[in-house]
Amino acid sequence: MICGQLSDFEELGLEVCGPATKRAVAWIRALPAEPREGSFDLTDGMHALILRYPTTTVEAAGRFETHRRFVDLQYTLSGCEVLEWIPRASLVADGEYDQGKDLILYGTGPVAGRIVAAPGCFSIFTPLDAHRGGVRSDARFPEVLKLVVKIPVRDFPPL
Repeated sequence: MICGQLSDFEELGLEVCGPATKRAVAWIRALPAEPREGSFDLTDGMHALILRYPTTTVEAAGRFETHRRFVDLQYTLSGCEVLEWIPRASLVADGEYDQGKDLILYGTGPVAGRIVAAPGCFSIFTPLDAHRGGVRSDARFPEVLKLVVKIPVRDFPPL
């Protein structure tokens, strides 16, 4: 898992994440102030989702997930949520891999890290990173507007 402020992407040296990740960051930076929700095809098998959803308590949050074919680059546009992270190897799958959704779900486990994802915050989750979002950080933020760029694993050089 990698996280930080998108404004610091280059200063953090994250160009090593490859040209596809750099294109994803450029796409995010070019978004209008109030982008529309939906699904967007980018280039070379990369796509993005802009979604709005309510945040909730840790107890009511969804299950952890991982992906096999895509790396998630998540970016908070407005609102705030807590993202939780656990190494995939620490969990037991809660079902079979869904190839159509590129999704494996997991039960609970010892949370290794939490990110308070406020506007401007990005996080990158590889197939080794089980993650879940939607956890309320503060009563002032009952929902979050975020985007997720799905970067094909083949285009993410650190893997």
